[in-house]
Amino acid sequence: MRRAALFALLLSALGLFAETITLGMNPQQLFDKGMNALTGTGPSRSDVQALDYFRRAADSGFVPAQDVLGYFYESGTITAANPRQAAEWYRKAATQDDAIAQWRLGQLIFHGDLAFRDLNEASQLLDKSAGHGNPFAQLVLGQLKLERGDYAAAAISFDKAAHQGLPQAQQQLGLLFKQGKGMNEDKRQAYVWLLVSLDSGNESVAADLQQLEAELGSRLTEQAK
Repeated sequence: MRRAALFALLLSALGLFAETITLGMNPQQLFDKGMNALTGTGPSRSDVQALDYFRRAADSGFVPAQDVLGYFYESGTITAANPRQAAEWYRKAATQDDAIAQWRLGQLIFHGDLAFRDLNEASQLLDKSAGHGNPFAQLVLGQLKLERGDYAAAAISFDKAAHQGLPQAQQQLGLLFKQGKGMNEDKRQAYVWLLVSLDSGNESVAADLQQLEAELGSRLTEQAK
């Protein structure tokens, strides 16, 4: 019994010592310690320590740590998933004009993962992130505008993301060309964008491509290729 109590006391002292020697670390150093604990092997790997280092760096206002914590709580990586906690950390980074946090928080809101689905707030966050050149934010912003029936604005967002190489945006842009929503109907352009999306690995466009091939004929489809 006394041995167990002594062992517990020793562990507590070691914990206090470890905390003391890291008190003078700046946020970047704490973040690096977190990465080492997260990616280490054997005894050097510790999810608990990684989470602690990241949290301390994030509490100091260090944006990369806030992004990482947001992702951990969003995805359930090394800790239980908690969308509300994820949103809190993303919001801290987003207020510092961080494009990643603006995108992830806007996406959480848009997908309805939080208690209140405020599309106006989601749109503002995604628009800020897209303004930094984030194609993933452009994609979600296009989806939001599509839901609102603003096809012309959705087409603009999808076009920007499509030109940055996102297969899902290329698919959405192709479908808008195919349906003539937000732009003049153009089956040939639709075929081109859907084909680009397929070449990027998006096999879900196969049925639409097959339909367009039947409508356009072999000559026009060969020209498009």
